Amino acid sequence: MRCDLPVYLSAPAHRLGERPHPVEDAVRAERISEKDAARYGYTALATSALSPVELAERAGADTLRRAGLDARQLTGVLHAWTYHQGHEFWSPAHYVADRLGAVAAEPVGIQQMCNGSMAAVSLAARELMADAAAGPVLVTTADCFAAPGFDRWGGDYGVAYGDGATSVLVSRTPLGRSARLLAWATVAAPQLEGMHRGEAPFSSAPQSGVRTLLPKVAKKQFLTAHPSLPFGPLARDAVVGAVSRALDSAGVAGDDPRLRAAALPRLARHVMADAYEPAFASVCAAPVRVLGTDTGHLGAGDAVANLADLLGRDDVRSGDLLVLLSAGAGFTWSAAILEVS
Repeated sequence: MRCDLPVYLSAPAHRLGERPHPVEDAVRAERISEKDAARYGYTALATSALSPVELAERAGADTLRRAGLDARQLTGVLHAWTYHQGHEFWSPAHYVADRLGAVAAEPVGIQQMCNGSMAAVSLAARELMADAAAGPVLVTTADCFAAPGFDRWGGDYGVAYGDGATSVLVSRTPLGRSARLLAWATVAAPQLEGMHRGEAPFSSAPQSGVRTLLPKVAKKQFLTAHPSLPFGPLARDAVVGAVSRALDSAGVAGDDPRLRAAALPRLARHVMADAYEPAFASVCAAPVRVLGTDTGHLGAGDAVANLADLLGRDDVRSGDLLVLLSAGAGFTWSAAILEVS
């Protein structure tokens, strides 16, 4: 979708877990094998003693301070997550809005798994383009993957999980360090939803804390039950499709010299090198910056954390184009094209 009216992603911030867990310690504790540690390429995972929403509150406060904006000026707070937020029967989006003082905002929870931040940004952008009275909107994400409920190092294939929160303003004018959202595109493959469900029966109550969540078990069950399902080609086509459509909508050629940098999900190094990066490079020449080796995958927050890191680079200047690629269980892939303000 093309943004024909000005929409900016302003003052992105992330609050990472305050306690790094080095990969060497995880290998010694047999949380991950030496072979997988080498393939994955993470040097450490961010871990936190705080709840996810406490991290989100801090990230949101950082964004508002950098933008010079009072929380009472917000018309929306969209909060995205993938995993337990600290309570079962409540609204974490309302918690974030209340703690920040966003008394005039409508809080909304976004559940699109690890594509959540991009889903929230797209919803906020649509609202700003459709309603002259809307905005600015604050998008936050937060996830923590503490034991015993989650095995952050060894519970999944091709990814290890870090704790952290992100925040960004979706605004009509640039507020602080910003990039204009030119266009975005999303591709979904709902036929893959069972990859995170497996063969387990539906339960009548949450299982968090009762058993350790192991996504790799559901993935193995699903792939065993569907041996002819072409997951690899489906994923490749989705990446190519999302990036191509976003570029086309923005009116940007894949080899445009203004394309300064691209950031992809914070997955394991071998997954990126073998699958995501070749698919991306087939349609876009933007140099891929490797981010997140010292954080791990941040659940719903990868895209905004990547934007914050890209805008913090010395070699990214006004007028440069950035590409963000996001992916989440379900599956959903999103790509966004931005111009640095």
